[in-house]
Amino acid sequence: MQSFLYQMLAILFVFSFVWLSNSISLSEVGARVEYNVWLLSRRCFIGGLEEVDIIASHNYPVETHTAVTRDGYIVSIFRIPSSKLCGQSGPKPVVLLTHGMTGSADTWLLTGPRDGLPFLLADACYDVWLINCRGTRYSRKHRTLKTWKLKFWRFSWHELGMEDLPATIDHILTTTKQSSLHYVGHSQGCTVMVVMLSMRPEYNKRIRTASLLAPPVFLKNSLSLGHKIIRPLLTFLPDMELMPHMKSLNSAISGMCKSSGLRTACNALYLLSNGQVSQHMNRTVIPLLLATHPAGISTRQPKHYFQLKDSGRFQQYDFGFAMNYLIYRQSSPPDYHLERVSPLSAIHIFYSDDDGSISPRDIQYLARKWPNAVTHHIKDKTWDHMDFLIANNVNEMVNYPIIKIIKSFEENNKHSRRNQKGEIMMNAILNEF
Repeated sequence: MQSFLYQMLAILFVFSFVWLSNSISLSEVGARVEYNVWLLSRRCFIGGLEEVDIIASHNYPVETHTAVTRDGYIVSIFRIPSSKLCGQSGPKPVVLLTHGMTGSADTWLLTGPRDGLPFLLADACYDVWLINCRGTRYSRKHRTLKTWKLKFWRFSWHELGMEDLPATIDHILTTTKQSSLHYVGHSQGCTVMVVMLSMRPEYNKRIRTASLLAPPVFLKNSLSLGHKIIRPLLTFLPDMELMPHMKSLNSAISGMCKSSGLRTACNALYLLSNGQVSQHMNRTVIPLLLATHPAGISTRQPKHYFQLKDSGRFQQYDFGFAMNYLIYRQSSPPDYHLERVSPLSAIHIFYSDDDGSISPRDIQYLARKWPNAVTHHIKDKTWDHMDFLIANNVNEMVNYPIIKIIKSFEENNKHSRRNQKGEIMMNAILNEF
């Protein structure tokens, strides 16, 4: 069954490639790719390009860590502990970045040190960690299960929030000897944080700030045409691997992207998975994007999102009437308790009007669930879902505001600690008299 689906996927790629590469609209997409082509040419096979290579190629230190979840998945985590532009020694505030669906930690690194949030945070003297959720190209191990078994893929983003994220946070805080960290999520990376804080509220005190980029929580008015097209196909599939990272396919893409005569066709493959090219998109990232994406997901992840759209609620996975009774003791899945989501500071929500996946109406509905939430409305009418990561002006619109949020919390925290220390000293002096 899986081999048949992979063959159909390959046929779909070829068909779409031919159609898209001959599209007149792609004449606008053949932009500058010199830097990324040079970077990729340093690897014989583009499929072998990994996140540690991307980080190290920019002369940043990188560490690889693993965390084991309660249900046996081995989650890979990457760390950028410092930067040569940071003169600070000793412990640094920790920031955890979580990727969206079909992505991995690679997604945060595509634009390089100039526009990549992990690099900018490291330069600003933060200890940066990037998670790779289960099922992605870096997190395909389990204590007992193999990836070729369907049982390995019996998870949605619910399990990512219940298991992967808490295990990762525990590992990070134990390693750094800190009590809390800053959190940044994009798309599904937002969903999993909300799941964790609602289902395991003890983790609220471990999140200093939370910056959510285009969070898919309520989806009644959301999801793009591409999602609507793929939904009927997913309905008939079991829980299995979808959109895996295939080295052989990436090797073919490597040769194509390096050829100046086929750059338009290379860009066409990006369109296949994203549907449109934003006018803000940094087109130089397309070869590296195609080299590292998609990273692999379970079919249950998009299915769970489709259920949210149908119900208009933010609820757990719907297994059907009978199984719901066995699992939840009720006929329909329970809602997540959003009132339990209360990290150490107000949640910051970034959204736009032209996001092809998340409707601003659903974002506004979500924000009303959290009275203290701070919304950051990107007013540019053409700002798309992936622009939160790879737009040419992503620093101005997203990255710098996030760094400001984190810096403000740290400065206020230091001021508060100084005041507390001063009060303790004053009380000690007064007790002497």
